[in-house]
Amino acid sequence: MLALTGGGTWIALHPTSASAGSSATTVRTATVATGDVKATISASGNLAAATVANEKFSTSGTIATIAVSVGQVVTAGQVLATLDTTSAQNAVTQAEAAVSTAEQQRTTANLQLTAAKQSLAEAQTALATTVTTTDPVTKAVTTSTKGSESQVTSAKAQVSSATGQIDQANAQVTSAEATLASAKAALAATTLTASIPGTVTAVNGAVGDASGGSSAGSSSGSTGGSAGGTSSSASSSSSGSGLITIADLSTMTVSAAFAEADAAQLSVGQVADVTFPAVPGVTATAKVTAISPTGVTTNNVVTYPATITLDSVPAKVRLGQTADVSVTTASASGVLYLPSQAVTVGATDAASGTTSGTVTLVGTDGSRTVTQVVVGVQGDSTTQIVSGVKTGDKALISLDTAIGTTTSTTTLGGFPGGGFPGGGFSGRTGGFSGARGNG
Repeated sequence: MLALTGGGTWIALHPTSASAGSSATTVRTATVATGDVKATISASGNLAAATVANEKFSTSGTIATIAVSVGQVVTAGQVLATLDTTSAQNAVTQAEAAVSTAEQQRTTANLQLTAAKQSLAEAQTALATTVTTTDPVTKAVTTSTKGSESQVTSAKAQVSSATGQIDQANAQVTSAEATLASAKAALAATTLTASIPGTVTAVNGAVGDASGGSSAGSSSGSTGGSAGGTSSSASSSSSGSGLITIADLSTMTVSAAFAEADAAQLSVGQVADVTFPAVPGVTATAKVTAISPTGVTTNNVVTYPATITLDSVPAKVRLGQTADVSVTTASASGVLYLPSQAVTVGATDAASGTTSGTVTLVGTDGSRTVTQVVVGVQGDSTTQIVSGVKTGDKALISLDTAIGTTTSTTTLGGFPGGGFPGGGFSGRTGGFSGARGNG
């Protein structure tokens, strides 16, 4: 007998007649098989770009041109918009003239210093030169200098004054050059360029509007918080919306809110599968890249945001679309497994980490043997059996086993009497995932 689980997987269930002398009952069994077992947790969110730049002018002015439109692909450094440059250009012209004047004054001061130094040298030479004269009558000889101390002192004062004028001229040149640099920077700031490559997703202004004069910002798209990264990466430096918003669509993320109990099983680096309800048949693989350390309470329900980054962006998906995320928290490939309803899970040994359990094996003669097993990965609908059974063994499907999660009764149609003989069975929501042709 075949049974279709809630997840769409067929499991072979074997009705077996009871032994002679017993009442007419039917036993449902499942065969131990080899395959994959996977445990997942699920959440939903919306697609977002991993990196978004909110481009703004860093100076105030009137918008003169907007060179891009929504949907346009731009490169880093591409011109997005410009401001009216009249005032900024005038400031540059005035600053250039001030620099020229300061440089001329410095040149004049240097010439004056050169002349003062020459005068000092001459005065010092004259002071050092002696002149001897003889009185023609008395024949007395007199010695004197050609210069005087007062002349040297005066020349030194002129040199000092000229040096001070040069220092003042140099300071004026430095100040004028700084003013010119600022004016040129203000002129350059009238052109807004793209800080990242990407697609224009918003233009929040028009020609003739006044710019706010705020600096531009960009954000990395993770909203997970600091445990493994933050950003809507991770991180965010944007403040409010810019004149033009650019999104890098080469890397996309999903910010999904996981239930409080599920969040304990999350860790950065886990793989995930993503589907898109609006684009049937399109899937993507992804990884958990950030987990918020702080829960969010809504209507008394606590959830934890996590950022799931897609490995690659499928065609046809769009920003903001709903995405369903299934994160694999544990998995095992090529292992023995049974439907979880066939396994009674016991305690986990604290020292070894080994989880025990029991399986009721059904012999070819209908006999039943409770067998101790070691349990591995407890998947969404199947459970790995590490030891205690072998491929082909038939196990009783128990109606009251569970693996530590809430169970629900599943009614399967298409069988005589509206279900299995003897009633349906209680199973974990979600169906048997990873079964490969149980026989």
